[in-house]
Amino acid sequence: MQEAGVQPDKATCNILIEIFCRTGEIWAIFEILKYMKENFFVLRYSIYQKALETLKLAGESDILLRQVNRHFSEEHISEDTDRYDAIFPDNDFNMENGLVLYLMNKQNLVAVDSLLADMMDKCVPLETMVVSRIIEVNSARHRQSSALLAYEYSEKLGVNIDRAAYLSLIGLSIRTNYFQKVVEIVEKLVKQGLSLGTHLNSLLIYRLGCNREAASAAKVFDLLPDNEKSTAAYTALIDAYFSSGNTDKGLETFKTMKSEGVNVALGTYCVLIAGLEKYGKTRELEYYRKEKKRLRSEGCFQNVPMEETICNLLFAGEFTANDAR
Repeated sequence: MQEAGVQPDKATCNILIEIFCRTGEIWAIFEILKYMKENFFVLRYSIYQKALETLKLAGESDILLRQVNRHFSEEHISEDTDRYDAIFPDNDFNMENGLVLYLMNKQNLVAVDSLLADMMDKCVPLETMVVSRIIEVNSARHRQSSALLAYEYSEKLGVNIDRAAYLSLIGLSIRTNYFQKVVEIVEKLVKQGLSLGTHLNSLLIYRLGCNREAASAAKVFDLLPDNEKSTAAYTALIDAYFSSGNTDKGLETFKTMKSEGVNVALGTYCVLIAGLEKYGKTRELEYYRKEKKRLRSEGCFQNVPMEETICNLLFAGEFTANDAR
């Protein structure tokens, strides 16, 4: 923490001493005690007792410990179940979670980075909620390396993160043009049994297409469960292929869409027509213009399935929210 330019306060020193007593890292206990002596910090009595016992078992001198905590006597018993003990119960697992959350609340994100890297090296587990929060906060603050460090930690230690954390990572990766990481994150999300949902699936594929990342868009589409390969998702993939100049692949995807029995929406035809017009595919262009006109003539667009409405809102400029009502 000090190397990162963050100075521990009294509560942090207490938490660290307790952790190092458990891990038996005597050298670290002495370093913190020296720092506490210099800054006139003292230990809580319960932590003082643990430190005293740890040093005794290790055969180390307790002189420095007693110098730091002169106010304690052998007969002293604390009747104060202070805030620290209430927040961080005497539980090995909760202790590390409590320290990370404490530093997060103090906005000491650099210190969290340092602590998390150390925990990853030592395979110290944290709860899903804690790791997810680290990812969300760092993503919101555009601290990409820190968010990815927490993601790497979750992968190495097998800690499942929640859907919101995955969404934060995906958003951050798109904003920083880290498209390869987007595919990897979606794969992990799907394997965990989570879902982006029809709207976000389509938006993600569309955004990848806008950046001419048709290959990444196709990989994301392929990762989706069959029941999520919706009208909007197929249309977004077709648009991605057209955006990258691959009209043949776009048309092939449209044929696959129809063969799989997926409904074609107004937005699908808008994408096809715009792409074919851009690349001068006159014969196909006229055919799909007629198909779009036929679809339009079949009636109003009220009571259409939600996936088609989403597709129309995303890709049909002439379609408005009022049409969906």
